[in-house]
Amino acid sequence: MHYRRYHIDATPTELPTTRIARFLIMRDKERCLNCGRCAMHCIYHVHERDVADLRRLGEPDSYLCKNCFACIQNCPQHALTMLNNPAFLLLGNEYWKPQMVATLWGEAETGKIPVLGAGYRGPFRGYGFDEIWTDMSEIVRPTRDGIHGREYISTTVEIGSKPSWIKDFSALPECAFQEIPVPVLFDANPVGLNSNSITYLIVKAAHELGTLAAIDIERCDEKLLPFFQSLVLRIPLTAIEAIDEHFLRHARFVELTISGMLSIEAIIPAIGAIKRNNKCAVIILPLRDSSVAGETLHELMQAGVDVFKLEADECGRINGGFITDAIREVHRKLVNERCRDEVTLLVQGGIGAAEHVPKALICGADAVILDRSLLVAAGCRVCSECKLDECPAELGTLVPAVGVNRIKNMTCAWRDQLLEILSAMGIRDVRRLRGEVGRAMFYEDIEKESYEINLRYSNYFKYIGQAQKQRDTKTQKQPNK
Repeated sequence: MHYRRYHIDATPTELPTTRIARFLIMRDKERCLNCGRCAMHCIYHVHERDVADLRRLGEPDSYLCKNCFACIQNCPQHALTMLNNPAFLLLGNEYWKPQMVATLWGEAETGKIPVLGAGYRGPFRGYGFDEIWTDMSEIVRPTRDGIHGREYISTTVEIGSKPSWIKDFSALPECAFQEIPVPVLFDANPVGLNSNSITYLIVKAAHELGTLAAIDIERCDEKLLPFFQSLVLRIPLTAIEAIDEHFLRHARFVELTISGMLSIEAIIPAIGAIKRNNKCAVIILPLRDSSVAGETLHELMQAGVDVFKLEADECGRINGGFITDAIREVHRKLVNERCRDEVTLLVQGGIGAAEHVPKALICGADAVILDRSLLVAAGCRVCSECKLDECPAELGTLVPAVGVNRIKNMTCAWRDQLLEILSAMGIRDVRRLRGEVGRAMFYEDIEKESYEINLRYSNYFKYIGQAQKQRDTKTQKQPNK
């Protein structure tokens, strides 16, 4: 068998609809001397000479501006002004902030890690994933260097179930699991867009990357048959008996969609119908509530469930909290039931940045499923309502090759950043990161620990003060000799 190191080839792919500048550079033509000092000091080529008349400076390309203020500080006439772009501030929503959208656009365009060179200028802590800090203590332990190719770091994960132990190698069970080279899966119908063109480009990108794309079985047409082995077929629990046996016989992954309460009695017959046609099919069961008892999860595994998929909304909200808390809760329950290594835990919802992947893995997930971030890579602006006929990003007319390249570029940038974190931690296999909460710092734990320390010391000093006061009182009561 020929060994091949996994690599994603990035293809720079620009999209005109994503050229929205964060800042606007305004030049006062009446005060400008056209001396060219701004062009000389700007290393990002925001200021260039006018091609039609080299004696004059052209209009600043605000899209290239990195907010370094070099041009403004060195202008002798103070003819330049920097403003926030109102169009940029309108991107996204309360969770998908403008900077997050712009970062995804940059990664999808170049396939490179976004580096400004000005350091991190965001808040110390935020909401959700921003309440977690990863461990980057490369100084006190040997580091790995996988991003530059000098040392290989594996990002391969298994999706499916594995036996807890093997008694007889001659009677090995048919293990229902499949390896994928990156801990990232795709949702081919994100946010219920119901666009055949978007579905096609997401599935094609997943196939070329070697990962999987989940799709409703009614949307699986002849155009997607060449990528059938890269599909996760979503089938309603009540419609298993009506599905063509050809799909069940050749499907590698089947996700049972449930409407209403989770019922083991209804799930067991459906799993039996699938296993009768395909013993090697991986059964995926979505969980929309992390409060499911650990015993129930174990019973579902005994019934034939290979993968649990924890579902949140596109902002990561679930059970009134955030997805990270739900991941840790389900992970602990599986650990307490002594069956964590036998099942896969997938997470979907709120994954909008490269650092969200390792943070989700640290909380206990095996892999993540991308939805809204795929649309953002294709040019989506995260409007309040998705309407293809009124889409300002023109997603309905997007060329499939452009969308495929941009999704691959984003995945390439995300994988490189995952390798950076793993290398800084001295880890050579991403599977070792699962559930390693010791590799991260959680704001809630730090706050609790700090409060307990402050309370302990305050009680200590209070005790010292009371003891000193008692000694002073005792000294005053003693008669003078």
